[in-house]
Amino acid sequence: MGRSAGTSVTGPRNGWVAVHDELLDREPKLLPRLAKELSYAIGGVVLAIGVEEGAVVRYALFDRGGAVDEYASVPQYFGPLPPGDVVALGANPTVLARLTGADPARVREVARTALSPADLPPATELMEAIAGVLGVAETGHGWVAST
Repeated sequence: MGRSAGTSVTGPRNGWVAVHDELLDREPKLLPRLAKELSYAIGGVVLAIGVEEGAVVRYALFDRGGAVDEYASVPQYFGPLPPGDVVALGANPTVLARLTGADPARVREVARTALSPADLPPATELMEAIAGVLGVAETGHGWVAST
């Protein structure tokens, strides 16, 4: 796995603080683990959002350390899943509205799922659109070293 070369933390914007870490850019599977730990430590809502393999937008939302919603734009991108798992990987507009203040209709409109990345906007655009609906800033880049 390795060590992180650094972490950047932004000040609050719309009530959210962005954390970017170089290790998480290299090992994106660690992102939900960090988000869960942060959520537990602060006793609040934490969103881990990113693009996997340049094709799939994925987020995990935690409240007080517990997972409350998970989304994947192309649920079966990495292989077949049981039908219930595919449904579970769709965004939950009710939960997002309750925890982020997002408009449920906009969540349904933007956070769509598909069988293929080709059936959706480019992953980085989709991630930015979802983040915008949730009021989250600073999702368009990863960790950048200070020079």
